Amino acid sequence: MRFFLFILLSAFLLSCNSEKATSVNKLNEVNVRMDKEPGLINPFYAPTSQGRTVYQYIFLPLADYHPETLELTPILIEEIPEGSEVEIDGEKRIAYDINFRDDAKWPDGTSVTAKDYLLAVLMIKHPKTLIVGWQPYFTAMKKIELDDNDPRHFKIFLDPNYMVGKEAAVTSSVMPAHKFDPNNILIGKQDLIFGENYETSDSAELKVVEEINNSRNHKKEIFQNGPYTITDFQTDEFLILDAKKDYWGQAYPNNPFLQSNSDRIVIRVVPDEVAAINMAKDGRLDFLNMKSSDAFFELKNNPETNKDWTFHVPPVRTYYFLSLNNRSPIFRDRGVRRAIAHLVDVEDIIENIDGGLGMRTTGPFHPSRSYYDESLSPIKYDPELASKMLSELGWNDSDGNGIRDKVVDGKKEELSLEFLYTGSNLAKSIGLLFQESAKSAGVELTLVSKKMGLMRKENLNIYNYDMAALAITSDEAPDDPYSRWHSDNAIPGKRNVSGYSNKDADKLIETIRTTRDTDLRKEKYKELQKVMYDDQPVIFLYCPLQKMMINNRLDAKATSKRPGYLANTFKLKN
Repeated sequence: MRFFLFILLSAFLLSCNSEKATSVNKLNEVNVRMDKEPGLINPFYAPTSQGRTVYQYIFLPLADYHPETLELTPILIEEIPEGSEVEIDGEKRIAYDINFRDDAKWPDGTSVTAKDYLLAVLMIKHPKTLIVGWQPYFTAMKKIELDDNDPRHFKIFLDPNYMVGKEAAVTSSVMPAHKFDPNNILIGKQDLIFGENYETSDSAELKVVEEINNSRNHKKEIFQNGPYTITDFQTDEFLILDAKKDYWGQAYPNNPFLQSNSDRIVIRVVPDEVAAINMAKDGRLDFLNMKSSDAFFELKNNPETNKDWTFHVPPVRTYYFLSLNNRSPIFRDRGVRRAIAHLVDVEDIIENIDGGLGMRTTGPFHPSRSYYDESLSPIKYDPELASKMLSELGWNDSDGNGIRDKVVDGKKEELSLEFLYTGSNLAKSIGLLFQESAKSAGVELTLVSKKMGLMRKENLNIYNYDMAALAITSDEAPDDPYSRWHSDNAIPGKRNVSGYSNKDADKLIETIRTTRDTDLRKEKYKELQKVMYDDQPVIFLYCPLQKMMINNRLDAKATSKRPGYLANTFKLKN
């Protein structure tokens, strides 16, 4: 397979000097392509791959995974803290001492302080918050202790059993307390908000929460401490990010998250890949993240293109899957889910649609993980077996219209399904191939293209769909499957959009996330994969390699850290 050839090429094909830099070859402007409108770009409210492409230059977390070493690296804080075990009110806790850098500043010159972190955590935990994606990761946060003598210093106290408590705590961004909560209205209620079942009718408190929630829609008004700020944007067309002048992060030229090597980053929203390629050839784009393997290989193998571009295929911890609505009368039957999975020719998709740049996966964890269960055989493509299984489950074509049907809960249901996708050519090609094989088994598939924001609102978040082509990307920390696969989150608006619910899976997930014993956790990860393999709550497809092309005028690098690159680190070649 070409996969094995190109996995070798995922090493950095363009080099950057790793030694301490004294100067950089400044860029006036770098133009990068996005294939869809990013929508919300606040990491608290939209922790998505599309949003990350923008917010990584604007919002800074306390720490993040370095694009080269993939180790936690301090950004706003001085160092990654080491924990110590303490006892508070008879409960064991892990305490971490944290110090913000003394020169970390907000745009108005105000220092970043512990209150800015406390406000962010209080908003995550507040009952009226709209920050639902972060909540499962902060259940382990039990207390934050400020320092009366040093506003930059604070302690956090975590449940010692949560496996990635520290990682979650230090990869959070911060909120400007002096802007949102200058009178300490929220900050003064830490004990109450951290308590269970907190409710409030305090109008002043609710006003602060509402103002912060409303800021999720901001773009040009964003008040944050990253190296860039949005100076102009046009929905579905572009975002212009200008480097901040006299930025405090310039004192750390080797920290990739604080660099601003280009005076301006222009993110151009170009859904059509052919149009994007033409823009690149015309010099209007410097970076493309592509979906079409055919186009990628054609350009890569073209001597004319090779003169001006370098091609990268970094692996990123992403997997593609077809989400099935487990709450629907059709897909609540795991036998039907299993049968439908036999209608998807994943090997053909990888080889002939994605150019061999992918690896099969049988579950929700990337095959590169040490706890990935390699003993589980991928579901084979077998339309005859699928037909047999559906017949045995009572799905037959009773009216001769070519579509299987069955009476479920007193109502005739047909295997006539909508396949939702976000408009990408790759997803459409997968849908068309699936549509053809499904038809041979008496299953009708109708392809429906929707923007992701609309799909989430009208379909995924309220379980109003049959199936949807989706992708999930994870960071370097060990996987916490709670938010996406535990039944606690199989409710409208939460992240378990398939509605999957299994008591055995729930218990395994709870064990995984509440043990620090890596060997035990590895064992439970594999047990969970087996349960989900038998249930087939969704159809797991494969893990792709990214397909990137970068203009040769740039000194740049690719990375396996999502989204695969940091445009702020690009600079001109010598």
